[in-house]
Amino acid sequence: MKVRRLTLQHFRGVSRGTVLLDGHSLLVGSNSIGKSTVCEALELLLGPERMFRRPVVDEYDFYGARYQPVDGALPEIRLEAVLTDLSPAAERRFGPHLRRWSSQRNDFADLEPGALEEADAGEWCLPVVFLGRFDPQEDDFFGGSFFAHPENVPDGLTEETSTLGTGLQAFTREDKRHCGFLYLRPNRTGNRALTFQRGSLLDTIARLEAERTGPVWEKALTDIAAVAVAGDDSGFAKILSELTDRVDRFVGLSAAEPKPVDLQVSEGTREHLREVLRLFIATQPGSHGVPFNRLSTGTLNLLVFALLTYIAELKG
Repeated sequence: MKVRRLTLQHFRGVSRGTVLLDGHSLLVGSNSIGKSTVCEALELLLGPERMFRRPVVDEYDFYGARYQPVDGALPEIRLEAVLTDLSPAAERRFGPHLRRWSSQRNDFADLEPGALEEADAGEWCLPVVFLGRFDPQEDDFFGGSFFAHPENVPDGLTEETSTLGTGLQAFTREDKRHCGFLYLRPNRTGNRALTFQRGSLLDTIARLEAERTGPVWEKALTDIAAVAVAGDDSGFAKILSELTDRVDRFVGLSAAEPKPVDLQVSEGTREHLREVLRLFIATQPGSHGVPFNRLSTGTLNLLVFALLTYIAELKG
C-alpha cells in the first residue's frame, strides 16, 4: 500500500497544498519549508497510535494559529490521503470505501465522464481523511480519521450536521494497522537545549548576560506579576467577585490587599518560570511566531548552533 496523493488544508504552515508521490519519494527543501509538516500529516492520517495523544491537535496545528470561529464558521484542519497499490486482502477489507484512480490525471477516475466505462478504468484506491476542529462548547480540540468515500449527505432532520466527520465512517486504529505505516521520528536534540531548564543553552546565556547587565529572572517575574489576567473587562472578573464574596464567609481575607482573591500567570517562582517560559520563532514565509519545538528538525539544529555562537561570544 502506497500514499499516492496528500492534500493539506489549514494545517500548520500550509493554507492549502497538494503533494503527489510516485514510487519511492524523497522530500528535499530548505528549512521550515514543510517537509516535517507532510510527515506529521501522514502520521495523523495513518499512525495507529497517533489519536491517543491528547489533545490530538492544538492551537499551533491550525494555519496561522487561527482556530476560533470566523463569521460563525469554525476553521477546520483537513488532511486527505489517497492510498494505492492495495493488496487483495486490503481490497476485500476496504471494498465499500474504494474508488478508481487515474494515474494519467492524478485524480479519481470517476470524476471524468465515461471513464469508468473503459476496459482499463484505473486501479482501486482508498481515500482517507483527517478532520480537526476546536469546539467552543467543550473548550477543547477534537480530531478524527475517516474514510473519505462514500460521503453520505445528511438530510438535516435526524443527524447533527455540525458534528465532526458527519456523513463519514470512522477510519479506526485497526484499519490503520492494515496500512503498514511507520513514522520514525528524528532525534530532536535541541528540544531541551532551547528551554530555560538548568544547564540548558538558554539558561547558560541568561546567567552570562546577568553577569553583565544584572538580574534577569527577577525583572521577568516582576513583569509577569504586573500582567492583569482578570481585569475589569475580563470574563474572569465576575467569577473572582463571586469567589471573593463566598470565600470571605469562611476565610479571613486581607483587608490591605485590593484583590484578596486574584488570578496570576504562574506561582511566581523562578523554577516555575523556567518550566513555562518558551522561545517563539517566526520563520519565512510565515507571519506568526510558534513555540520553538514546533519548528522543523533542521531549523531546530540551526537554532542550537546559533545559541552556541552566542555563548562563545559571551565567554570571549
